[in-house]
Amino acid sequence: MSLSRSLALVALAAAAGLLSAAPLSFRSAELPWAAIGTDYRAPIQTLGNGRCSLADVVVTVADGVLPEGLMLQGDCIAGIPKQTGIFRFRLRAANNCAAAEQDFELQVTGKPVLRVSPEELVFEYRIGDPVPPPRNVLVSSTWPELPYSVTGAANWLRVRLRAGVTPYLGSAFASDAATIEVLPQDLKPGVYQAALVFLVREGAAPPTVPVKLTVLPAAGSPAQTAK
Repeated sequence: MSLSRSLALVALAAAAGLLSAAPLSFRSAELPWAAIGTDYRAPIQTLGNGRCSLADVVVTVADGVLPEGLMLQGDCIAGIPKQTGIFRFRLRAANNCAAAEQDFELQVTGKPVLRVSPEELVFEYRIGDPVPPPRNVLVSSTWPELPYSVTGAANWLRVRLRAGVTPYLGSAFASDAATIEVLPQDLKPGVYQAALVFLVREGAAPPTVPVKLTVLPAAGSPAQTAK
């Protein structure tokens, strides 16, 4: 279950009074993945039912160990991880009013890698004809729920992201989609090229998708070239 969905379920339960028996609990349900050798910071959020203050809650490791290079800094897990693997541990949140414990899992792996398909887009448009239909670039990653962005769009291109994030673990979708649309109506005949770069924070070499648009003269018109 993704972090956003977990938080939504916790919020709904709290609104319905289902958490009234717990004066202190963990709001954070899952931890984001970490990349080895890269700065990491994951807040650990707690939740109260109003009977206890959250101002003096202290979070500690009750069982297990954090990955080498990471430590608890206040209410955050932070640092630069130095080893890969899946690490399981239990955190304890406590103050002079209540205490709660919860198991967590943190995966440390290599930097996220984006994959795109197809690796090139080719459009052709004849002046006066219908505009070519949009094309989709499928975007997947070695990491789940990875936000990404696209740069490099020319003024004759429009890029729309379906979600702007790769699917969560267990999703029915294997990839997100970036819809690429050409806007050739104001272009002169000629060949136009652009390069769309797909970016993620702290990611490996970003993939680039070349886009080529050929604009042909209207039927029966003398050939012209774009300047």
